[in-house]
Amino acid sequence: MLQSYNTNSAGLMTRGINNQINDWIHVSKPTIDEIEYLSRKFNFPKDYLSCVNDPDEIARQEKLGINPIEEPNLIIFNYPSKVINKLGYDEYITIPFAMILTEHTLITAAEDIPLFLKKIIDNQIDYPVNTKKKELFILEVAWQISSHYVFYLKEIIRKTEYMEQQLTKSTENEQLFALMSLQKSLIYFNSSIHASHPIFDKLKKIKSFTVQVENRNLLHDVVVENRQAEVMIEETSRLLEQISAVFSSVISNNLNNIMRFLTSITIVLTIPTIIGGIWGMNVNLPIDQGSFAFWIIMVLILFISFLTTWLLKKKHYL
Repeated sequence: MLQSYNTNSAGLMTRGINNQINDWIHVSKPTIDEIEYLSRKFNFPKDYLSCVNDPDEIARQEKLGINPIEEPNLIIFNYPSKVINKLGYDEYITIPFAMILTEHTLITAAEDIPLFLKKIIDNQIDYPVNTKKKELFILEVAWQISSHYVFYLKEIIRKTEYMEQQLTKSTENEQLFALMSLQKSLIYFNSSIHASHPIFDKLKKIKSFTVQVENRNLLHDVVVENRQAEVMIEETSRLLEQISAVFSSVISNNLNNIMRFLTSITIVLTIPTIIGGIWGMNVNLPIDQGSFAFWIIMVLILFISFLTTWLLKKKHYL
């Protein structure tokens, strides 16, 4: 779906008319016809738009630094999103988001309208946005993406701390599956953020992104926010590795306890069998002819069984 936008003098976002020249066009899950139309109108390769339909597309740039009048510039970031995986657990993935800088219009594309973009479109941010300043608007979008990484990472950290607390209570399969989902999420985040480094390095060298003080300051903020996200990923990854190791140790220890308990029970239950087997031999044995022989043997079995049980409990085998 193709939607056009402009900002008015108050910095508020307004809907544009598709057939006119607009400051900003966003395409959600671009179709073949939309890709054909926009690529011809603005003279850029079709893969500039079709790439957002590939969930494995990584952050990259093309023609960045060349005057958009000569050739449109492409920037692809990956933004974070929370989904429910096939096992029914929360998982955080990254989705490609393309920005195409042309002479008069900035074109963005994704599989949908991301949450951070909806806030801009619905004028829900605390400061005015100017789509006519395309470089500044690109940096604003990049900052929104970086801040969403930090937001979701804080959410992952809260879930990690909760899992850590649950370790003292139980180690269910559900916790292991949830842990696996969080570890996968951090891998996705880490790959996407690292892939964006060359883009920011390139932006620092482009005059149009650094000549204005507000552009330069915002670019610095984006880089700092990205660095914060990287540090959070590193720390959370180490914490999840430790929790995973503790999970394995707890499960192994529980299994050892079960085996130790079963072995101890087997020893206790073997005592009556051994004593009964001895007195069942076809040889003369003490008290085997007595009228109280059965009860004496039963008392002996119970005494030895209780004594063995007491010794095993004293050694913490039961």
